[in-house]
Amino acid sequence: MEGIMIFLTNTPQLGDIQFNVILGGFGLFLLGIKFLGDGFKDAAGPKIRDYIERYTGNLLSAILVGTVITALMQSSTAATVISISLVRAGLMRLDQAIGISVGANLGTTVTALMIGLNIEDMGYYFVFIGALMLMFLQRKKYKNYGQIIFGLGITFVGLQLMSDQLIILQDLPQFEAFLLKMSDNPWLALLAGTVATAVINSSMAVIALVQKIYAGGNMTMVAASAFVFGSNVGTTLTAVLASVGGSVSTRRAGWFHALYNIIGALITMIVIQPYSEMILKIHEIVGGSPEMAVGINHFVFNLIWVVGIIPFIPACIRLLEILIPGEDRIKEREKIEPLDYGLVTTFPEGALQLAQKQTSQMADLVMESLNTTRDYLHSRDVEDYDVVMQLEEMVNEMDSNLTRYLLAIAKQNNDQGIKAETYVANVEIVKNIERIGDITTNIAEFYSRIFENRESFSEEALQDLDLMYKHLISMLERSFEVFKDENLEGLETLLKDEEYLDAIDIKYREKHFRRMSDDVCDGKITSSLFVDILSSLERMGDHGINVVKYVKSKKEAV
Repeated sequence: MEGIMIFLTNTPQLGDIQFNVILGGFGLFLLGIKFLGDGFKDAAGPKIRDYIERYTGNLLSAILVGTVITALMQSSTAATVISISLVRAGLMRLDQAIGISVGANLGTTVTALMIGLNIEDMGYYFVFIGALMLMFLQRKKYKNYGQIIFGLGITFVGLQLMSDQLIILQDLPQFEAFLLKMSDNPWLALLAGTVATAVINSSMAVIALVQKIYAGGNMTMVAASAFVFGSNVGTTLTAVLASVGGSVSTRRAGWFHALYNIIGALITMIVIQPYSEMILKIHEIVGGSPEMAVGINHFVFNLIWVVGIIPFIPACIRLLEILIPGEDRIKEREKIEPLDYGLVTTFPEGALQLAQKQTSQMADLVMESLNTTRDYLHSRDVEDYDVVMQLEEMVNEMDSNLTRYLLAIAKQNNDQGIKAETYVANVEIVKNIERIGDITTNIAEFYSRIFENRESFSEEALQDLDLMYKHLISMLERSFEVFKDENLEGLETLLKDEEYLDAIDIKYREKHFRRMSDDVCDGKITSSLFVDILSSLERMGDHGINVVKYVKSKKEAV
């Protein structure tokens, strides 16, 4: 009788599990993944985007880039979003974006393989070291490294907290019955993995949970495989939602990501029993912890489908073009060629021509950004805002590159009879074009604030803005033509147009104040920002005139 009482006392109950610890550990794990990804992104800066743009010339290289970038950022969604933004900007083809999406699936397996190494005990040391670096180091570069180490640490600490509580589940009769049902019907496990991943928006978190449950002996490999497949399907929800209302290429890339993962999961589910036995045999050969078996499962599944989909990607693109018809409104343009520093010493005039060509491309991007802010004013489409931000990043990068390049030309050739005024004028032209780009970004942010506060412009205010946009765009187009052709015939007309732009700025301010007094424009944010928007448009006209004036000074210096 005493033995029976001891047995009953030692049998764990549901109340013995500290669910608050599980939830807290899970929260730490998710936070660690975010810290880790953000740390890598901050440490690399704009180089991640540059690497994606530069090294995705063909499908295989795009897949490799997607794998590496996702492994670093700990987010397949982030890699996919960057590639889609480059498609929107016309710097990447759809097949390249699809390659990155496919490679991103493989990149997500790195975390599961790391968990399989059973180094959770090191997590506390990582947290300590990372915290010290974040608290006491001053340089941003080292703080970013500290964030990476800290993120890795709390990821493992969160896993250990969950593991200590989840191990109790193995002795609960209710949980055993649940897992038996899952094992008997893997389709339920597939559904559970899909829903769990979609809800928490992290396939890595679900895989980590499955690893811990499997390691405790509470799940068969068949059920674990189904959860792995489901996590791949669930992670596609973000890509599909992000593509809703987006451009044609955005929707095609988003739905490819979904269809690719769904079809892969469904086909592998048909052979899940032999597939799971194969994983167990691989694990026997490789060795390692039970968690490693699930990590191998995740890796092998994604590797099979990465290799398997490659021959069918062209056919998939044709199918997507049929299912999602239409032309993209973002034009495809040639990639911006890197500036050749070899010309600086061997052919300085050629180097100047190359700089002028890239400055012209920069001006085209600024014009596209300005036109997109006008579209955003009427459409309220977040994608228009995203396009403006993407173009701004590109313009800023070109500004930095051109400034360094022109300085190198000036230093190398200051004794070769080429006047310094020419270099000064070229740099000032670049800076004025870049400033126009900055102002278009400011305007997009003004509109965003207005829309977020659910306010709108009156019809008369919209008409005034449209007329000012029309006059400004005409001015800037002609100013940039003067720069490209170095033809000053239209200078006097442009100066008069700039005076007219100043006049309508004042006129529209007065009209706005009258509308406010008549309660026609009564939105708090809109009323405040309307004058700022007018001022921003007028300042862009000033910078356009500055470009023309520096073209004139260049010609006079020759």
